[in-house]
Amino acid sequence: VVIVTAPATAIGLRIRGRLIESSLPPPLRVSAPEELLPTLSLLSGAHTEPAARVAQLTDIAPWLAHNAWVHFLSPRGLEQYSGGGWGTRDVCQGPVELLLALDQTPPIRDLLLRVMRQQNPDGDWPQWFMFFERERNIRPGDSHGDIVFWPLLALGQYLIASGDAEVLNERVPFFDARSPSAGENATVWEHAQRALALVRRRVIPGTSLAAYGHGDWNDSLQPADPKLREHMCSAWTVTLHCQTLNTLADALQQIHRDQDALALREWAGKVHQDFQRLLIVDGVLTGYAIFDGSAAVRYLLHPRDHSTGVLYSSLAMIHAILEDMLTPQQVREHLKIIDTHLSGPDGVRLFNRPMAYQGGTQRLFQRAETATFFGREIGLMYMHAHLRYTQAMAHIGEAERFFKALCQANPIGIRALVEPASLRQSNCYYSSSDAAFADRYHASDDYERVGRGTIALDGGWRVYSSGAGIALSLIVRRFLGLNPHADHLSIDPVMPAALDGLRVQTRLGGQTIELRYRIGAAGCGVRSVELNGKTLTFDRGPNPHRPGAANIARDAFNAALTGDQNSLQITIG
Repeated sequence: VVIVTAPATAIGLRIRGRLIESSLPPPLRVSAPEELLPTLSLLSGAHTEPAARVAQLTDIAPWLAHNAWVHFLSPRGLEQYSGGGWGTRDVCQGPVELLLALDQTPPIRDLLLRVMRQQNPDGDWPQWFMFFERERNIRPGDSHGDIVFWPLLALGQYLIASGDAEVLNERVPFFDARSPSAGENATVWEHAQRALALVRRRVIPGTSLAAYGHGDWNDSLQPADPKLREHMCSAWTVTLHCQTLNTLADALQQIHRDQDALALREWAGKVHQDFQRLLIVDGVLTGYAIFDGSAAVRYLLHPRDHSTGVLYSSLAMIHAILEDMLTPQQVREHLKIIDTHLSGPDGVRLFNRPMAYQGGTQRLFQRAETATFFGREIGLMYMHAHLRYTQAMAHIGEAERFFKALCQANPIGIRALVEPASLRQSNCYYSSSDAAFADRYHASDDYERVGRGTIALDGGWRVYSSGAGIALSLIVRRFLGLNPHADHLSIDPVMPAALDGLRVQTRLGGQTIELRYRIGAAGCGVRSVELNGKTLTFDRGPNPHRPGAANIARDAFNAALTGDQNSLQITIG
């Protein structure tokens, strides 16, 4: 379809379609999504390159929101128009983090209940499930070892953001192929307990470490040998295990279920102890460990790995930094490894080199050793992982690193920042940055060209990804530093000092607010907050690496609002 218009500086087009009859269950309850888009406007900033980058972030923000709505509300996506559904892992990340950033908790509740209805009676979820009721029985029979954690993590995040303790008493059925109502009916908390019981059973014998199962976040690393499912451990999944338990504990404590919270926190402590004891070897966090019953543990994606040729895995390191699984000293050591072995001109890469291509023969991992296409996880620069690195840098207060990494994920003006980048569509999120090798043999032989910047870097899969919601969340919650919770507003911006004096207009709590930033050398750590000239008192959130977030009571914040025009000055650093 081609639309020809008269000359104009802007045009608008709205197309609405209805795939579901009114007699069927309502679609996702998100009212007027266009009203929820973040209206970021750069009001002023020094005429510097960082200020120009901020302008580009404000330009990409509505497109990230658009892409995120596509992923959330049209799960088949744009580049999977002939098939595809909701990945359990994906829908509990991008859409949830998008809605948290926009302070929209009712749609998260609706999403959670839909996900709970897909839970198997044994406590696990399928790897993915179809969105429409007419296709409900199209679903895989297994899932990766990390999948069971994501709905639990989303539940904890929702409780913290909403304070909605009643959701735990909401009754929804477990999945049953016979009909939507045929399954065992249970409360959301009973669904959560069923999942937690499964997690307890799925550990490496003699440890508290989660077993690998059919894989983890990196879909290309599904084990070729079924025996590895019970004996291999992913350091990233162990970190997710800890994050889930601690987030649920925080949520339950907030709604005064202290005994449940204490039990989960003690469990998380045991997992963390085994993480430090068994997965950090010679000072380096391993990607995977195989416990086959012998005295010696076999380490993969680690300097001791003599079978894959891969010595370092960034994803495990990134999440360990983000979730405080490493000490501050260990964080510094792992940042050196990331800088030296895992960084390219377009951002942080999954491994220090590609997994060896076995020409179709599976030895350790399935797709990593057989896929012919050198892109996405195989090509190593997967934007989702890079965004988590970006988030981790904000967490530890590395303002310059954080800002550069955030800008590397923005296709607008990308060639000024990433010189080898090929031409890309500028108004969409790219799932990956793919080095333009002719085939995997050339990729293995000449991979050093990526670091030297002598091979083109193509934009990968567009639009359909949970990464767009994560990217928008990083702009709102980590860069601007606005993170709404049920009873308080957490303010914790991270910005390079060159942006001192930055002014941005956005909406918060349904009202327009002009944000003014005074930024010191550190680029993080709130020193004072003034709303409409009134200094607001705050509690300091925990952070072992730097001064934590400023937590301001919602009532006190709302009382200082004056109407449609408000000014919030934040001093950091």
